[in-house]
Amino acid sequence: MRPAAVTAPVLRETELKIPADPSAMAMARITGRTMLTVLGWPGSVHAAVDVLGHLVDNAVTHGLAPGRTQPAEELRAWLRVTEAGELVIDVADPNPQFADFDAAAGGTLGRGLWHVQHHGAQLSWFLSSDAAGKTVRATMTAEGVTT
Repeated sequence: MRPAAVTAPVLRETELKIPADPSAMAMARITGRTMLTVLGWPGSVHAAVDVLGHLVDNAVTHGLAPGRTQPAEELRAWLRVTEAGELVIDVADPNPQFADFDAAAGGTLGRGLWHVQHHGAQLSWFLSSDAAGKTVRATMTAEGVTT
């Protein structure tokens, strides 16, 4: 496990509740684009929305037990803008394990987290306080890579 990235104090934040179903990635992108505009993050909203979408898609694909999802189950995500102009994107899921984090982030095991890093995001993950789940964190700067 990589420790959570250290960030500057948070100025503005919002929480997103996203249905834990196949619509999650699209819903995260739509809601995320709106909320990033409201939060006034000066970086690439397009890149940030792509990062959020990939993190949510990974949470649905790998963070939920097959057949476990209830009709009203939601994933939680947070968008935070820091004093230093960073954007911190946290996506929580109920699976406390992430055995192949380095391989996933390096692109040798899937491409989702590789795409996240391709946008200049620094990745980390940590267990929830009760160890019943985890949060994957992407930290972006306003000057991050946006290809």
